[in-house]
Amino acid sequence: MLRVLLGDWRHQGRAILLAALCLSFWSTQTHALEVGETLTGFAELRGRQVPLPEGTWTVAGLGNNTIVSGVAGAYGTIENAVLLQLNGDKVRGIVEINTNAISVTEGWGTTDACLRDGVLAKLNLYRTAVDGFCYFVTETSRPAASGTEAWEAAKAFAAEGGYALPMEWLTVGFRLSNRHDILDARYHFDGLELGTLAPSISVWTPETVVDDPQKYAVVNDLNAWAGLTSELFEAGLRGRLSERLHGLSVPQPLALVEDGSVDPGAIGRASKAARKRALEDLAADGVIRQDDLAAYFAAVDNTAPPPTLESYYQTLVAKMISFNLFRVSVDYLLAYIVTVSAAVSGYITTAIVVTHSMAQIANDLAWDSYIAGQRRDGSELVEFGYIAQPVEKRS
Repeated sequence: MLRVLLGDWRHQGRAILLAALCLSFWSTQTHALEVGETLTGFAELRGRQVPLPEGTWTVAGLGNNTIVSGVAGAYGTIENAVLLQLNGDKVRGIVEINTNAISVTEGWGTTDACLRDGVLAKLNLYRTAVDGFCYFVTETSRPAASGTEAWEAAKAFAAEGGYALPMEWLTVGFRLSNRHDILDARYHFDGLELGTLAPSISVWTPETVVDDPQKYAVVNDLNAWAGLTSELFEAGLRGRLSERLHGLSVPQPLALVEDGSVDPGAIGRASKAARKRALEDLAADGVIRQDDLAAYFAAVDNTAPPPTLESYYQTLVAKMISFNLFRVSVDYLLAYIVTVSAAVSGYITTAIVVTHSMAQIANDLAWDSYIAGQRRDGSELVEFGYIAQPVEKRS
């Protein structure tokens, strides 16, 4: 009798497990994008999500993309979406998204824009032989040749609606990949908010940016926006962006606050807006008292802003200088105790500093050589067909 009951229980357990797996499978099926659909907050493609700057974005083109350069292991089955942000009869912003339909095991490499000189700003957050995350800021222009299926559809969509497409943009791009999957997104902005500094009017090169304080400030703002938005891509690759945004949108990168910088309190899971929304939910559920809500809001408002990349590197440089001054002082003191001569101690200390510096350089070169020898296909460049290309240096 017990054996029969156990058999029934096992049979029912398998049925329940099968039902749960089926339910899990269907619950993970994502809504397929459709041309003409409008989105806010984020766009989802193949279950991977990309944050969208505030405002309404229209899906203008969908299709398959190709790998222009890279390894065969990355396959050629890439899904591509192009979204437009419309303002009157103009296209004010474009987002192009690329993600894989077939997973791999050797990673997806990196993009040239995160490595080459000539971009306005770039940062490689991490990079190994099988995964990586980077972003960049640069000026791009629309190529004359035909583009991807999605881009051709988007151009037709804009032409049919009478929307003017800009020829040149300021572009912020992200490349995030792990061993199996990739999320490649590029945001193109016409920059008309910048007036005479708009990329269709003014020249944007590293040289002109350095020489122009206004352009330098704009690039810093775009770089700060990219750095703050980058944390959302990690969640987006796992399809968990809705948990981070809580129905909110990231701000427009060129929509500056009063002091001329991007507001860090408006972006990301630790943003002030997201924390206040979470507090309101906790109060509604009775976890915290409504009477305490004002005090919690005040605590959020009084929180110091997160450190920027610039402040991080400033602190890093200061720490390096202070450590080396301490190290050199100790070397000099030890040499002086032995020689009791200021001149000889100075020569010894200088020799130690030079020797250590050369040893450090040799050690770095040896490690670079070792890492290069260990690299596999996943660390190579993998480029897709994009709607824009870097602007050639203009006089």
